[in-house]
Amino acid sequence: MNPVGEPDEAEIVGYLGRGAGIWAETSAGSDVLDPGGPVMAGIGSLYTDGTWLWRQDLPYYLGRYHVSLPPDFLTHVRNARHRVPDVPEARLLEILTRDLGVAVD
Repeated sequence: MNPVGEPDEAEIVGYLGRGAGIWAETSAGSDVLDPGGPVMAGIGSLYTDGTWLWRQDLPYYLGRYHVSLPPDFLTHVRNARHRVPDVPEARLLEILTRDLGVAVD
C-alpha cells in the first residue's frame, strides 16, 4: 500500500478493468485489507491482456489503496498507452490450458 498512487493511476485502473476475461467466478469476498470494507462479487475471476494476468479485484485495490504493481507491468501498460490490445481466442486458450492448467474439451 502506498499513500498516493502513480500519476497515471486512473488510466491503469481503467486498463485493468478492460482486460479480456479468461476465467469467471461468482465467488464473493470482502476487502482483504479492510474487514469492514465492501463485499465484492467475482473476485476470483481472471483477466488478461495476453501477456499479464490479474484478478478482477485488482483495480479496486489499486484505486483504493494504491497497491504497488510490478515495474515491468507498469512499463508494459504505459508502452501500450493504457490501451488493452485485442487478445485472440487462441491466446486465451493457450493461457487457460498451458499457463493455468485448465483442461478444455
